[in-house]
Amino acid sequence: MKKVIILAVLTLVGQTSWADNKKVIRDFQTTRLMSTAGAGVASILSTEAAVLNPAASTFFEGSSFSYQSYKTSLDNENALRDNPANKFPSDNSNQGIFLADHSGPVKGGVAYLQQEENNFQRERMVLHGASAMGPNASLGVSYNFVQDVLPKQYKNRRQTHHMATIGTTHIIDEDTILGLVVLDPTRTIPDSERAIGGFQYNIADRFMVIGDFGVQYTEAVSEKYQWSAAVQLNVFSDFFFRAGQFYDNIRHFKGTGWGASWIGPRFGVEFAQKFSEQFGEDGYIYEGEKLVDTSLSAILKF
Repeated sequence: MKKVIILAVLTLVGQTSWADNKKVIRDFQTTRLMSTAGAGVASILSTEAAVLNPAASTFFEGSSFSYQSYKTSLDNENALRDNPANKFPSDNSNQGIFLADHSGPVKGGVAYLQQEENNFQRERMVLHGASAMGPNASLGVSYNFVQDVLPKQYKNRRQTHHMATIGTTHIIDEDTILGLVVLDPTRTIPDSERAIGGFQYNIADRFMVIGDFGVQYTEAVSEKYQWSAAVQLNVFSDFFFRAGQFYDNIRHFKGTGWGASWIGPRFGVEFAQKFSEQFGEDGYIYEGEKLVDTSLSAILKF
């Protein structure tokens, strides 16, 4: 537990670097998160602990390796795309490598993420750890080293950020789990600070509902909020089907997601698609267009 507290203190000290632009590139999401439209703060997930709630790592044993990849395409192109200056960037790809170790008293892992979207590029290194706070609760923190390369029209094209995330998970009973995560509490990356609470509830033996609600706590809750909700159906012992919906009034995106996965004792594969529309005046996709994220991942347990 002392190591977790020390890591939290180190990540919260001295982070005063601010970018001169709004963040345009979207947050990295795993295949599992795309299938639930981003919902999962309270879910006990190993790979996703690196990008969502680091506290989830506490409840795993053994180690795992995962490769996540997704590409973004554009559906229902607006007629304005006929102008070469408005062409949608053809290379919108994202990939991540995740390695987790749950054998020690402090459980966690590392991840390397690479993103390219709308001519923005991002590389991200994540180090996360978690420790138990009693038999049914945990606290976790993550440190994110982020390097951005902005499009050519920006003056300060290369930017570096040091971002922290703090999360907690509490298992109420065998059917109910609650979670809370605070992203970028030191406000290193503009508009990234937010608090998200979530729940996971097993309605039946093979049917689960998941929900998250978050706010940008430096702004009025009625103006800067987000929510996501999803369901998961365990069709067979190792096969899962998921579907979800989200609304993000912070980034001005809304949409749906779906996916399926086969998770065996040692190996698993996942597939998902997420469909996003952008609203508001500062968007980079036109009215009627949809971003389509198609994701595939592989998981190895050892």
